[in-house]
Formats: sequence, C-alpha cells, structure tokens
Amino acid sequence: MKKPTLDDLWKRWLEENLERECDPHELVSVLLHNRFSLDSIREAMGEKFPAGAELLDVAEPDYRAISETRLTRNAADPKLQKVDTDKLQIYVLDDFMSGVECDTMIEIIGRRLRPSTVTKESEDEYFRTSRTSDLSLLSDPIIAGIDQRIAKTLGIRVAYSEGIQAQRYEVGQEFKAHTDYFERGTAEYVEHTATKGNRTWTFMVYLNEDMQGGVTRFSAIDRDFRPRKGQAIIWNSLYPDGTPNPDTLHSGTPVTRGHKIIITKWFRERGTGPMFYEDE
Repeated sequence: MKKPTLDDLWKRWLEENLERECDPHELVSVLLHNRFSLDSIREAMGEKFPAGAELLDVAEPDYRAISETRLTRNAADPKLQKVDTDKLQIYVLDDFMSGVECDTMIEIIGRRLRPSTVTKESEDEYFRTSRTSDLSLLSDPIIAGIDQRIAKTLGIRVAYSEGIQAQRYEVGQEFKAHTDYFERGTAEYVEHTATKGNRTWTFMVYLNEDMQGGVTRFSAIDRDFRPRKGQAIIWNSLYPDGTPNPDTLHSGTPVTRGHKIIITKWFRERGTGPMFYEDE
C-alpha cells in the first residue's frame, strides 16, 4: 500500500510542535507510526529534519494478519458464530462471560460512572446519552482477568489495545450511528492515533439482558443484535488492506425498559512487543 503524504491538518500539527521545540525525533516517530513516508516527513520538516531519523522507520502493520487473528480461525468453538456477510468481519460468541462474572462487573461499574463522551465533534447533544466507567483505571484482578481473556480470545496482545470501558444506558438513552475507527483527515484522527494508530477490532460484551430496546444495529447488513447476558459481539473496523470499513457503522438503539450495561475493548494498529499470541 502506498504511504500517504502529510495533509494540511498534519502539517499544522507538525509546525505547532516544532514551534514548541518538541523533540524532532519524537515527531518523526509519531508521523512514521501514522504511516507517512519518510520522504514526505523529510520534505515537510525541511532543515529541521533530525539526523539519524532514518533509523526510526518502522514496518507497516500486518493488516492481513490482523484480519486473520486466532478468533477468525477458531471454527471448532461451538459457541462462536461468524455472521454470514461479505461486508465486514463480525462474530458472535455466546457465554464469553458467566452470569456471576457479569453481575460482579456490574457491581464494579456502578461505583465509577460518568457521562459518556464521543471522540468526534457533534452538534447533536443526544448523539450519545449513556454513562461510562473507565475500568482500566481500577486496579482490580477481576477486570485484569477479563482484559486478558478478551485479548487471548481475539489473539491480539493487550499492549495493542485500549483499556476496557463500560457503558450503562437508562430508559431513553442511546448511541446513534457511528463507526469505531478514527477518520483520516480529522482532528480526532490526529489527536487519537499519534501513538497507537487507528482502531482495529472491537470486542463488546453484554452484561445483562433484562431490558427492552437497546439493540446493537448494523445497518449495512440489516442486522440487530439483542443483548444476551455474557454474549460478545466482535468486529473488525478495517478491511484486510488496513483501510477503514464504513460498513461497520452501527448504533445502540434507545432503551425502552430497564437498563443496558456493556463493556467494550478496542484494539489498535500499534503497540509494544509481539502483536499476536501464538496458537496454543
């Protein structure tokens, strides 16, 4: 895949950080991690391009391998179902968490809820109306165990992911249609991909099912997923060549009775150390 050149947004980011006298080697590293070519970075930096920066060049993420993780090869698991569509990679995994684990997580989540936010600017104040708990900020062996199990089930190590996040939706609350990846050429892309790159896989688990409404809807495949306690919905936001897949657009419809609680873990293009678990 041909590497892109810096657009105006990235050039402005570079100029601002050079003016702040940030380490130019670090700036080159960030740009390389965001898949810009060394030649385009050298051209944009001019005489401020640091000596020895060629040694910072990194390999492209292996997007084909990302699309063929352990999960995608686990056809023997009777609880795992691949959704029949050629528009995106999406899987359903029943009983990923036990009822006791779900109840324990719900109790933990209840202690640390805040209003949910979105990474994209939106004029719609009701775009996302849930409450969120950043579970990665808690030092809890139960959370750590679930975090590791998610990573091992998918086949991508925790170092290439974000911390688990929980969301609670009350009656009338929803998350309108959105994608999980960051759009290239936007401010959110510059802000959120500088170090770890774009989002790849999403691993979402329903912690309860005693509600009405609150389905997860993928409009491109005309498919609604109704919450089932302990069930995971897992999808890849990218095509096998690494470009974002707009058919991963999805929404959480309004809850009409009760409440909905989920946990979500997003994986990223970049991290430290080996990316994949070896097959056991």
